[in-house]
Amino acid sequence: MTATNQDLLTAQHRSMELGIRGLVDGSGSRRELTDAVYLLRRHIYVEEAFLFPVIELDQRRLMALAQMRYEHGDMWPHLESALDLLTAKAPLDDLLPASAALLNLLRIHDRKEEEAIYSVADRYPADAASPALAALLATNGIPANWKCRYAPG
Repeated sequence: MTATNQDLLTAQHRSMELGIRGLVDGSGSRRELTDAVYLLRRHIYVEEAFLFPVIELDQRRLMALAQMRYEHGDMWPHLESALDLLTAKAPLDDLLPASAALLNLLRIHDRKEEEAIYSVADRYPADAASPALAALLATNGIPANWKCRYAPG
């Protein structure tokens, strides 16, 4: 059976949380954190660029989508800090503040998003001009200099 958008998005939440939690609790590695942080950035991009615009056609979802976008904006500085430190090969201890902040924000954000957004993600057909969400989630990278809608600055 093919995984649903809800299944794919929720699995990514768990993977990101696990990779970031590993650094925070000392059980993980730099590679796991790196994978989780890059996945988080790509995940936010796919949501904001492809999933949310389709779901927001349903006026009843606008408040939930606005909340998710604001929370992405709250995460963004910590995400960029972690990426900068990872790129600079900084000691893992230097990554703890950004990682702990991201993990705390994800713990609050993810369950709300799963209930309010992912629970209906499969009801809305993708835009005909856009690739399937599964294909987007499987790709690496995002456009250069892309930031989430409510990223500071």
